[in-house]
Amino acid sequence: MKKIKIASLCFLFALGATSCSDFLDRYPDSAIPEKDAMKTLDDCSEVVTGIYSAFKNGALYSGPLTILPDIQADMAYASSTNMGQYTAAYRWEIKPNDTDVESIYAGLYQIVARCNFFLDYKDQVYETLTKEEDKKTFEKRLGDVYFARALAFADLIRTFCEAYTEENKDTPDMGISLPMTYAEAVPKVKRSTLYESYKQVLDDLEQAEKYIPAERSVADSPYFSIGAVNALRARVCLYMLDYEGAVKAATKVIGSKIYTLADATTPYATVGDTQISEYQYMWRYDEADEIIWKVAMSSDSYGGSLGNVFLNYNGATYNPQYIFSEQILNLYESNDFRTSVFCAQQENSAGNTVYMIVKYPGNPNLDGGLQQNFINMPKPLRLSEVYLIRAEAYYNLGKATEASQDLTALKRKRYQSFGSFSAEGEDLIKEIRNERIRELYMEGFRLSDMKRWGLDLVRKKQLYTMDGPSNNELKRTKDHPLFTWPIPKNEIEATNGVVKGNRSNGSNN
Repeated sequence: MKKIKIASLCFLFALGATSCSDFLDRYPDSAIPEKDAMKTLDDCSEVVTGIYSAFKNGALYSGPLTILPDIQADMAYASSTNMGQYTAAYRWEIKPNDTDVESIYAGLYQIVARCNFFLDYKDQVYETLTKEEDKKTFEKRLGDVYFARALAFADLIRTFCEAYTEENKDTPDMGISLPMTYAEAVPKVKRSTLYESYKQVLDDLEQAEKYIPAERSVADSPYFSIGAVNALRARVCLYMLDYEGAVKAATKVIGSKIYTLADATTPYATVGDTQISEYQYMWRYDEADEIIWKVAMSSDSYGGSLGNVFLNYNGATYNPQYIFSEQILNLYESNDFRTSVFCAQQENSAGNTVYMIVKYPGNPNLDGGLQQNFINMPKPLRLSEVYLIRAEAYYNLGKATEASQDLTALKRKRYQSFGSFSAEGEDLIKEIRNERIRELYMEGFRLSDMKRWGLDLVRKKQLYTMDGPSNNELKRTKDHPLFTWPIPKNEIEATNGVVKGNRSNGSNN
């Protein structure tokens, strides 16, 4: 094991609170008015408020959608003291009635339904508007709706569909269901092709770009922005093997100069008696110019807890359900500051010193009270991912120099005294993939990355973790059905088979 700088846990959790703007002052929580059609501009704002609120669903970005794919892959190991949390996914025993998978599927389609409700009634509202100011406000709401639907569709594709290839892109029922209306009279929609699914995402992003205000910047990270549009477009283009499109969209984000990579190498703020970097501050307080879009929360309106499964503190001891994978930890160099932000050695409830995952330590502004809940705002779109998308796209276009430059730009903000990086061929793509592991650790990308790269899963035995061939010695080949989650059984039954299942629906797993 390399000597890597691991932070002490007491330091990480001793950081004091700082102020942050209360998103609820601008966008109070509200339920969508499902029975009464939109009639006024205020009604439109209420519906959009409900859409933003739906992203706080504890099954989505502040819960299983973010951490389950990485737990299922090779980023974390089930602790020997694990009490059964997420073990079906960890052991690759996910069934079509798995409650976590059902909740993710339902939560994303709930967002789609709320967006479709708005779109169904948008014309009757717009026709009543006479003031230009009101029309502009309406268009802002419309842009938010199109982006929200695009993001929900994109994450449904990422988790419930096979990796996109030229061979399978036009195969029926390989994509997702694409309901375009909220109306209850419309029957359930059968699954589209992968190309049609991704095309709908890109079409929604095109509409969003027309209406989202260009002036939204990092100060508006709780809101969808043109930067968010292009960041998601870059991701989708990469997954569609459209490398020119990925470079173009990513370059718009990077070239805008609106967002800057958080610096992990120098002091940024003083908390108590301790100086912390901007990168530490971002993961602790959920604020940084690197964040393109975050799920906004407040002390009295928040979603799930990303950190609790990894920390599980009862006021006296920590009992992490999952701990850092040592084979992943070994990918971090000794001068990589991310290690101490993501990992800390700590004694657990069994008296064993383990590598705890502390990437989500809890924002003090959200985590009030005596009991720590380890709540942080999810950050689904960050500038660092955009750099990694462009680097991978450049590699696939045969532009090794440009890809190396993007890796250099990122590494200089993460490593102590980093010079430059240059590679080509297999060395280059290996480093791009490793950098995605290091930078996007426990953000939900690993399983889909392995799926689209065609990689086998191999876990090696690790101390203080659950033993056995289904746990810390598990192996799964790249063609295993569960690289793609099963369509929930209740969805298939509710549609009388109109919505078809995946290979994982029919496997014995």
